[in-house]
Amino acid sequence: MRRVLPYAALALAAMVALPAHAKEGDTFRPFVSLGHFYDSNLFRLSDDERPGLPRDDRYSVLSAGLDVDWKPGRQQIVVNATKTWVRYDRNTAFDSDGNDYKATWNWRLGNRLSGNLGAAESLSQSNFDSVGLVNNLVTRKRYFGRAEWAFHPRWRIGGGLEETDNTNSDPSQISNDFQRQAQDVVLSYHTPKGSKLRAQVRRVDAEFANPEVVSYVCSFFDFCPPFPFTSTPSEVADNSYKQTEYNLLGDWPVSGKLTLRGQAGWVDRQYENVLRGNLAGPPQLRERPDFSGFSGRMTADWYATGKTLLSVSAYRELGSAWDINATSVLKTGASVNGVWLVREKWRLNAGVTYENRDFTGDPGIFQRNDDTLGESISLSYMPIRAVSVDVGVRAGRRDSNVSVEDYQFHSLFANVRADF
Repeated sequence: MRRVLPYAALALAAMVALPAHAKEGDTFRPFVSLGHFYDSNLFRLSDDERPGLPRDDRYSVLSAGLDVDWKPGRQQIVVNATKTWVRYDRNTAFDSDGNDYKATWNWRLGNRLSGNLGAAESLSQSNFDSVGLVNNLVTRKRYFGRAEWAFHPRWRIGGGLEETDNTNSDPSQISNDFQRQAQDVVLSYHTPKGSKLRAQVRRVDAEFANPEVVSYVCSFFDFCPPFPFTSTPSEVADNSYKQTEYNLLGDWPVSGKLTLRGQAGWVDRQYENVLRGNLAGPPQLRERPDFSGFSGRMTADWYATGKTLLSVSAYRELGSAWDINATSVLKTGASVNGVWLVREKWRLNAGVTYENRDFTGDPGIFQRNDDTLGESISLSYMPIRAVSVDVGVRAGRRDSNVSVEDYQFHSLFANVRADF
């Protein structure tokens, strides 16, 4: 594969030179993209962590796939399929292949009933800032369906079901394997001026089959951390939980240039705190504290001119089940992103993000608290309608009360994509 990448780059460059003819409404849209990246701290290590280990690296990402948008009558079938190859110049042991498949049927029955039904499956590499020096591949399978009844020109009621199965390839990450079921009911009201107001009740059941090991029994003959899967756990925690949410969601077009979107609600998460799996001992169970509190997100999109967009967001959310080590993390953050259409074919993108992650419910010895800051700027060029070229710079840092979790990095990237 490493030998193929240079030839793929030449082929992609040749495709850019050819006239592509992807149009709006095309049913089948194949695409291919090739990106090259440089990262000064690939594994997101602190300054004193793993001295002598090469931190910077260059890597290439080749993606190819197909987008399908088929509209037979009033129905719509949407299919997305992508295959990805990641290859590193120096850290070749972390090379990975990934995929992302999704199929959705957006159905409609008469003038009042509508919804969707679909399935998705993906294989991707975990972020190194979450798992460290581990080549962990996550397989995620998801099945979902929704239905909505417009019983009045301005009122609608509906609900949805979703099931997610998450599996990690590395033995050190098996405590993050989970199955999750979610159901919700939504009552919506559409105003004459285009605003939408929705009241939602949501229920989530997440089961983690393997407990999280908090501490180990270490004897003279044991291999203790960093080889935890060969040691005997003395204390574990159960990440399984049941969660109930009461949310109020809204979309408000204040004017032709300003649109507000928001979600605010109350989240109640109850951990099951049960010993699971085949454990020797058995070990002692350290109970996770339950969480009950406010959760919300607000976003404002401002079209200052016909060529500029400014988007501002602020949020306070509980960690999602699929976040690594995030079942007990309270995330508070904000972001500012801007887009400037410099000329007809040129676009400038810039953004700043900040997030505080409070591990108040984590069963570990240290109650972590992280502040993460990121900045990015990129330039996009579309020589023809179906081809885009992107170059940019990213930088970031994390400051934590646990010094080994600190890091800083900067990266450069260039990417070419062609749709046919």
